[in-house]
Amino acid sequence: MAKYAVHTKWSWPNGVPSAETMREWHRGHRSNTKAQDIIWFKIDENTHQSVIIYSAETDAEEERAKLQEQRKKDTASNGASLVEETMGPILSIMSEA
Repeated sequence: MAKYAVHTKWSWPNGVPSAETMREWHRGHRSNTKAQDIIWFKIDENTHQSVIIYSAETDAEEERAKLQEQRKKDTASNGASLVEETMGPILSIMSEA
């Protein structure tokens, strides 16, 4: 079974939240996800991207509806909008090579 990644790009009309705000979100959601890791990085003042890594595509599929619902709640409360999303099996991870 191959690991699976979901990549997103988000636009924030009032600016990307602080690193501490994002870390707090991660702390609060860690126990509510099948993701092995979630990485958020800032592109510019109003854009961030993320990579979610799952141990298998089935985990990503099982969590998809819950993820979509959480996104609806988050975008309604913070005004962020999803610009782009791509996903697929991971071919290689340098730290595991």
